Amino acid sequence: MEAIERNILSTDWNTILFLLMLLLLVLAKIFNSERFYDFSRILYSNKYFTSHKKSLQIINRFSFSLFLLHTLLISLGLYLVFKTYGVYFEDKRGVLFFIQIFVAYAIFISVKYFFEKIIGNIFSIEKIIDNYIFYKITYKNFLSLGIFPVLILLVYGFSASKMALLILGSILILSNLLMLLSYYQKNQKLVFTHWFYFILYLCTLEIAPYFILFKVIT
Repeated sequence: MEAIERNILSTDWNTILFLLMLLLLVLAKIFNSERFYDFSRILYSNKYFTSHKKSLQIINRFSFSLFLLHTLLISLGLYLVFKTYGVYFEDKRGVLFFIQIFVAYAIFISVKYFFEKIIGNIFSIEKIIDNYIFYKITYKNFLSLGIFPVLILLVYGFSASKMALLILGSILILSNLLMLLSYYQKNQKLVFTHWFYFILYLCTLEIAPYFILFKVIT
């Protein structure tokens, strides 16, 4: 009987991507284990926001690792949505299409972040905007981690159906809305004191960008 060589080396780009995500998660813990521990407990403890509130820079090793992880997770989710719904998808160029989504999403949220900082400088409300950005980025990074195991199941376990993706997307959007509403509720006095800036910010940087992005995609 002739022996058959078995190739156990996976060339699946999804596997490489998930390994990269796990590496980023490990690196974030290695870079600052105490901060990572506080970050993992933000649903029932405010220590992360009280202890690390001064660390508002997005460009540091810990924050950048979580930012990159968040971007990869959301990009993969969008990739599955486009693939399942047949929007601008080519089977033979899946990895290239994912890279396009990743680059576009990374640019989108980066530009949005810098516009928020610019508005804070223009209206001399840097501290308020910085605290808000810190809270929002923290929760978005945390929520994106929640879809990590779900994406693994959709890629390897179950076929990504339209209904499953619709439910996942709805949960993620609802969670983000609840996160924002929770912040506004906790800072009612601040919101009402600067209601003009709040409405301006809400319309220009929380609603308009996503509306424009939706129009561009559809």
